[in-house]
Amino acid sequence: MTETCKKPGSHPQEAQILALIAQGLNNAAIAERLFCGPRAVRKVRENNDLPPASRSSWRLPHPKEREIRLLLAEDLTDAEIHRRTGASPETIATRRKDLRIGRAPMPKPKARPHPREAEILVELRAGGTNNGIARKLGVDKVAVGRIRGDHRIPNTYERKRAEQPTLEQRWQELARTVTGGHAEWTGKRSTPSNTPILRHLGSWYSPAAIAFRMRTGREPHGQVRAECDFPQCVAPACVEDEPGRQALRRHLRALQGLGPVPDTCPGGHDQAVDGRLDASLHAYCEGCKRDKARAKKQARTTT
Repeated sequence: MTETCKKPGSHPQEAQILALIAQGLNNAAIAERLFCGPRAVRKVRENNDLPPASRSSWRLPHPKEREIRLLLAEDLTDAEIHRRTGASPETIATRRKDLRIGRAPMPKPKARPHPREAEILVELRAGGTNNGIARKLGVDKVAVGRIRGDHRIPNTYERKRAEQPTLEQRWQELARTVTGGHAEWTGKRSTPSNTPILRHLGSWYSPAAIAFRMRTGREPHGQVRAECDFPQCVAPACVEDEPGRQALRRHLRALQGLGPVPDTCPGGHDQAVDGRLDASLHAYCEGCKRDKARAKKQARTTT
């Protein structure tokens, strides 16, 4: 092949070359069609500030190129496209990359039915456990669990959990009303503080906090304690969380004429934030108490 024109500035077939470049052909293909040299085509590209052809245009198209592209657009797997077209996995992967099409999700294989599924289902519906059925029928407990899940049969633990009384019902079983509207806890207590505690569905709870939620309908803030004279009372009317307890004590302090609480303490803490009243209605600073505890801890670590 020889170049047909050596004139500077432009090629006599420039219009035809530009048209073929617009179709995405590479230099060799254009030169073969127009019987001109590849360097002449390259020169036309450079004169018109056109980029080189993509690498995908340098290879010969597959005999089933159109079918491969259509099947890729249908989101079929490489294995299925290979089965239909006979194209190699490398060719299909290259076309997928050129078209920027991600890999199709692999189809989830269907689980084969267990040969003894009917017997397992009879035992499951009778209330058997996975381990018990596996031992009785000589099958894998994992298979029993899968069949249970497929047929949405609740296990024994879930049924027992659903039949358990609620937290409030357990509180009512163990809280005994006494004279004066107070409630005595008849359940377990922690040591050494003898504080009432309640275990329900594997977790520990404070009966006083349960009583507070029953009365207010909200979660408590801080520790919940009784504000009455009955020891460890758990009656809903007698318990308060930290904000409620402080509000009640401020009200009682005002009724007794003990005077207002100062705005700041000697340590400079804002008493609107850190101010507290104890059970005898005397004011103290939670910030100072916290600072003393921190200093004591630091002294222990340095010695």
